[in-house]
Amino acid sequence: MISPKTWKIIQDKQNELDQLIYQQAQVEWKWRSFTNAKRLKLNILIEIGELANELKTFKLWRKKGEINQTKAQVELVDCLCFFLGLWNIYQVDFTDYQFFSPTEKKDFNDLLSQFFFQSEQLIVLKKTRKLSKKAQQTYYDWLQIFSEITLKLQMNEKKLLDVYKQKNKTNQQRAIRGY
Repeated sequence: MISPKTWKIIQDKQNELDQLIYQQAQVEWKWRSFTNAKRLKLNILIEIGELANELKTFKLWRKKGEINQTKAQVELVDCLCFFLGLWNIYQVDFTDYQFFSPTEKKDFNDLLSQFFFQSEQLIVLKKTRKLSKKAQQTYYDWLQIFSEITLKLQMNEKKLLDVYKQKNKTNQQRAIRGY
């Protein structure tokens, strides 16, 4: 699975990007919490839709061709970027989180359905930035589904980090340009 060292690298890079975005947009602290958290959650759902479009597995009438793994991996990392934005707002602690291997094989449609559901379950708070244990569990559950999809897309730890770093670099350039 993904080591704590790799998660730390990814989290730090996302935190730097989030700070750059906030500076470029000149937003108030209040906006960074509730309003931005709602936007981030919506973006996760949109990115899952884009991932589904890359996988092309949900269209019954479509002749199944090969999945473009590279494009699908980038869309999955887009989901992670927005998730990490929420992670940074709520300071969810994943240091002791243990990934577990899936007990059953799931097809992409099952995973996508679970991913949509789990993203919708992510708790976004209006007045506080401290999540309860129950609310934090929604973030752990999201990460588990994300992890299962990385396995299905044959993304090992190195591949995930490489795709994330490239996407982070692109997003930094976009933030500077006002994209």
